Amino acid sequence: LAANNIDFGVRSTLEFNGPLDGGGNTIPYYFKGAIANGNNAILNVNTKSLTAHHSTIGTVAEINIGAGNLFAIDASAGDVTILNAQDINFGAPDSALALSNLTGVRAKNILLAADLVAPGANEGDVVFDGGVNGLNIGSNVAGTARNIGDEGGNKFNTLFIYNAVTITDDVNLEGIQNVLINNNANFTSSTAFNAGAIQIHDATYTIDANNGNLNVPAGNIQFAHADAQLILQNSSGNDRTITLGANIDPDNDNEGIVTLNSVTAGKKLTIAGGKTLGGAHKLQTIVFKGAGDCGAAGTTFNTTNIVLDTTGQLELGATTANVVLLNDAVQLTHTGNIGGFLDFNAKNGTVTLNNNVNVAGAVQNTGGTNNGTLIVLGASNLNSVNGIAMLKVGAGKVTIAKGGDVKIGEIQGTGTNTLTLPANFNLTGSINKTGGQALKLNFTNGGSVSGVVGTATNSVGDITTAGATSFARSVNAKGTATLGGTTSFADIFTNTGAVTLAKGSITNFAKNVTATSFVANSATINFG
Repeated sequence: LAANNIDFGVRSTLEFNGPLDGGGNTIPYYFKGAIANGNNAILNVNTKSLTAHHSTIGTVAEINIGAGNLFAIDASAGDVTILNAQDINFGAPDSALALSNLTGVRAKNILLAADLVAPGANEGDVVFDGGVNGLNIGSNVAGTARNIGDEGGNKFNTLFIYNAVTITDDVNLEGIQNVLINNNANFTSSTAFNAGAIQIHDATYTIDANNGNLNVPAGNIQFAHADAQLILQNSSGNDRTITLGANIDPDNDNEGIVTLNSVTAGKKLTIAGGKTLGGAHKLQTIVFKGAGDCGAAGTTFNTTNIVLDTTGQLELGATTANVVLLNDAVQLTHTGNIGGFLDFNAKNGTVTLNNNVNVAGAVQNTGGTNNGTLIVLGASNLNSVNGIAMLKVGAGKVTIAKGGDVKIGEIQGTGTNTLTLPANFNLTGSINKTGGQALKLNFTNGGSVSGVVGTATNSVGDITTAGATSFARSVNAKGTATLGGTTSFADIFTNTGAVTLAKGSITNFAKNVTATSFVANSATINFG
């Protein structure tokens, strides 16, 4: 029906009774005209699909949706207010109402002036479809609560979400039994989490604590796709806490993505409740995002990957996951062991390991050769380290387990403890080139360093070698040098301390040598 103007007399009734086509398929009907005197009107929807396209549909006094029928209000042409002296009645358990913005050139608003009432317990369906540019569902009086369904009585059976849909906080969705977030949808609501069950397909569901702290039951959230994403967010200008009432648990390992997004610089998102993100099954990924800080003390992360895309301060405890940086400004402090690898991922972030924190997997830099800083505040066991710009150690004893060809821009001492290096640790890089304390070096079974080892102002400490060890540039040390195996210095060697040449060792000096004393035990020294 495409009349330009439909004028209703007193208690007028307009009824749509379109049949199915010859093949039993739904024939869609469209109600496109403007409505005059809608306060006199009754609209009966007795066809399988009827869509109203004009904002004046909000003036119709009574809309009755028949059994098995869908009535849609599309705001593509302009914002619509419904339920203002208007009754929308669901005639049967399978009656459905759709609110949409299918083709609007921008996001559109459909505002509720009263509650939308379900026909019975777990009866009636509601569809929200943001179309191309998004749909906002809100109250016509900001801050005045509107309910969709009755949380304590008659709930709608299912709310279907398509495309980008945002629900303002004054619209309460606790009166929904099931929320189904379909593929490619982007759904934001801070009340939908109280629905009976929330099923996220290949889509995103955002819970934003922008208007206050939130208590999220969490146990009702289901990941129906491996890439289903739940975002817990604080976009406000204040610190916010989201408290979880249960573990967030996918049905299978490596499914589901949880993003913790602290949007505003200088503000904090805290995840409280002491629950597990991952539960009995591992999540695919947990992402930390935003310019603000994030706190998750007491929260356990059971996930394959932890991805860092945050510029705020972040502290994490022990995890079995891989940790991957996505931002140059990452500032991560780890207070517990990392069970997977740590990947700087060509980003110039900083990762700090507290005392006695170990990394079981590789410290690596996928796609980069000189990015990122790893600071070890105490003792630590590292599997391997390669590709990063700076490794700071020395406050405690640090051991690297695996050698080979290694690129580290600089190793810098933050104390005078020992860095123990594995067999054949061949470093392209320098040690204490631009700063650093007198870090002790222990080459356990051969290796090499391409750059300087210490400077006149930033000497290293004790040096111990075994196997075939070579230094391509100058070496400045202060302490005891114990040289075993075959040790070769291609440039100046200066040690403010004693040099001991182990029994049977061979030491090659190509240039000047300075030391407090030399002790040789059946050793060979070659000069020049």
